[in-house]
Amino acid sequence: MAKDPYRYFRIEAREIVEALSQGILELESRPASRDARQEVDRLLRASHTLKGAAGVVGQEGIAKLAHRLEELLAPYARAEDAASREPIGALLGIVDAVAAALSTLGTADAAPPLRPEASGEPREPSTIEKTVESVRLDLLEVDGVLASIADVVARLTSSRVASASGGGLARAELAVRDVEAWLGAARRAPDPSSLDWDAIVGTVERLRAELHVEREDLAGALEAAERRAREALEDARRLRLLPAETLFAELARAARDAAAADAGAPGVPPRPVEVETAGGSIRLDARVLGLLRDALLQLVRNAIAHALEPEAERRRAGKPVAGRIAIRFELRGARAVVTCRDDGRGIDLAALRAAVVAGGLAEEHAARGMDVGALVRLGMLRGVTTRASATALAGRGVGLQVVGTVVERLRGALAVRTEPGQGTEFELDVPVSMTAASALVVEAGDVAATIPLDAVVRTARIAADDVARSPEGDAISEAGSAVSFASLARVLRLPDDASVRREAWTAVLLEIGGARAAVGVDRILGVANEVVLPLPAPLVADAIVVGASLDGQGDPRLALEPRALVAAVCRLPGGPRADAAPVVKSVLVVDDSLTSRMLERTILEAAGYDVTTAASAEEALEIARGRTFALFVVDVEMPGMSGFEFVALTRSDPVLSATPAVLVTSRAAPEDRRRGLEAGARAYIVKGEFAEGEFLDAVRRLVG
Repeated sequence: MAKDPYRYFRIEAREIVEALSQGILELESRPASRDARQEVDRLLRASHTLKGAAGVVGQEGIAKLAHRLEELLAPYARAEDAASREPIGALLGIVDAVAAALSTLGTADAAPPLRPEASGEPREPSTIEKTVESVRLDLLEVDGVLASIADVVARLTSSRVASASGGGLARAELAVRDVEAWLGAARRAPDPSSLDWDAIVGTVERLRAELHVEREDLAGALEAAERRAREALEDARRLRLLPAETLFAELARAARDAAAADAGAPGVPPRPVEVETAGGSIRLDARVLGLLRDALLQLVRNAIAHALEPEAERRRAGKPVAGRIAIRFELRGARAVVTCRDDGRGIDLAALRAAVVAGGLAEEHAARGMDVGALVRLGMLRGVTTRASATALAGRGVGLQVVGTVVERLRGALAVRTEPGQGTEFELDVPVSMTAASALVVEAGDVAATIPLDAVVRTARIAADDVARSPEGDAISEAGSAVSFASLARVLRLPDDASVRREAWTAVLLEIGGARAAVGVDRILGVANEVVLPLPAPLVADAIVVGASLDGQGDPRLALEPRALVAAVCRLPGGPRADAAPVVKSVLVVDDSLTSRMLERTILEAAGYDVTTAASAEEALEIARGRTFALFVVDVEMPGMSGFEFVALTRSDPVLSATPAVLVTSRAAPEDRRRGLEAGARAYIVKGEFAEGEFLDAVRRLVG
């Protein structure tokens, strides 16, 4: 494959574009300050560097744009030329044109650079430079990785050379030959007493000593090499971590664009908005940072569209004219907490409740009892808006959906706080890395699994009598409080017939997000730094299993998500007893057709299942949140929420995600079947091909 001729230019140019964007925004915020001249000088140098680099790689279009930017910046360097200065929007328009050209550089769809026009519309993510895709690495960090790898190679080479150049192994080999010769002579000798047994014994002793020394040396060399290899692995993992400040310029630019779009008529200056950032040195995995970028862009736009008041209203409230959005990154163990706070009017809870009810996400009486966090999380499921009409910036209910999708994909948590007239704060709690973390390795039955170490409070050995059993769920006592308990085999639906006869458990106490639970395992195998690999699409499991890692022998281990694991343990009813009667499993049938509901109910009840029915997906959600079911049987085409939406919603719900779903529908098209399985259904049955045996086989395969 041919090398990318623009590889290094693309990285350098993206850094320059980020610096230009940030510098121009700072220039707009304080055009007459003493620092403005220095900022203009930096911008001129960056533009000149970009022009020269573009010329070297033959990108004349980008070079001309950089030259034009130099011309427009020149009046900003001279106080007397204030009247001849182009608007800041024109400067940013050129930066946008360069970014657009870079995004297609070297691809089949490369297009001529965009005209440098300012636009009041917020830029779509596809045209905003994605700085997390290509970065320039810190040479000191690269040197650290190279040094560790070089040390491993040197140690292994030294061991190989020592063994091949007459070291202990060579001497041991000579001693073995001597013993072989004596043994051969002994077989041929008529009188064994004639052999020099002292010499034979001495040689064997020497052989034993040489092998012992060689084994110790080899073990030491391998241990040191393994230690250095692990250090190299950790150093290499850190190379994937990018500073949070990578996003700051883009977020500031997004705020300006959103304010310009919200200003209304073209040419109207954008409302003044200040974006304050903190914690930029905190480093996160590139995948985490990329997803957080999408969420933060939406939160910034939402703050301007919904929260920050017009200037006149802010003056009347005694607030600064410029709206304030503060974004902060903090580290808490192996997780990052990202807050986005504005000083606007706060969330209109009445309007949000009305939107949630109008969207069919909750009944009116239920919505009245929800706090702001619950309402926002509901709104994220399908997307709601409190605006009466859509604008270029808001009103379509997309913003909350994007934030919800990001939180789900990162297996994170979202907290919302709002105060009327004072502002709103969104707090996202996410992992620092999605690929590497320290984890506790446990075994349940024949299955090995890993649990992130930051969620493990402690481990303990408990007797079977220490488990308090009740129909609502099993529990153990921890510091005077009852903590839900279940065997890991039961949570993962593994064969666990011996669980009721156990005399003792190894219990792992977990805590995350304020929720606690304990899981029983067969044994603890140790602590490992795992690299989590996503499961192939056909093997995607429920929310508890997020991927797999490999042990030292290359055998797979399930990677468990602690939040979903805790939720699953707390949701389980009491475990079986040795003398317990067979458990009747409950199934929720959801279909707007009375005929279909009754047919499926009759078949399932005849097979020994406890069946509850619902005539709509909305009714089913309310029922499912009030009790536990082993299975959902769902129609696709229903008024209001469809079966596809119901399945996708339950897959994203930490409480309902462990309950499998079967779609039973008249839609037989391959794309419908694919859509159902992608939504999270575990089986797809076509009504026109409905067979009682096939239906029951699918049910038994999922729930027994």
